Amino acid sequence: MEKFSFVDRPSNQRIQLMNGISKNDSTNVELFLNFQWTYRNMQKVYDSILNENDLSESRFIILMFLKNASNHELLPSVISEKLGATRATVSKLLKAMETKGWIIKSSSTTDKRSIPVQLTTKGSKILEKFLPKNFNTVNQLFSSLTNEEIKQFTYLLSKIQKNTQKFASEMEK
Repeated sequence: MEKFSFVDRPSNQRIQLMNGISKNDSTNVELFLNFQWTYRNMQKVYDSILNENDLSESRFIILMFLKNASNHELLPSVISEKLGATRATVSKLLKAMETKGWIIKSSSTTDKRSIPVQLTTKGSKILEKFLPKNFNTVNQLFSSLTNEEIKQFTYLLSKIQKNTQKFASEMEK
């Protein structure tokens, strides 16, 4: 039996032979595998840019949430909800970011139980340094697409997102 790796994605013909499915269905499977492979490679490139700047995707997003928040501060529970992560995960992220001096915990004047986190000058500087690299990387990844292709890709991606959300909702039932 041949060994296959993710890089050695199966051809449409090989997909049909493995599962005895129709040409149309195998085309969808092949497209999905190519889309997934492209996304993973794109994510590797993006992760390397994040790592070069001592960031993770989650840390970057939290910094952006704080940058855009009123007074540059949010409650950890709000960050957890916005990030779509558990409070425990967010707590670990915030602790590491506080150790780096990117955020500080401040006390609330209205609710002594809530401890908002606030973006520091150092955290803002991390963003200022990273954002141009971020935008440059994204622009390079999409540089071969025309404006019309970007519109078409956006439209197609929204259709895939809707089907994904529909499928996820059905799985929850």
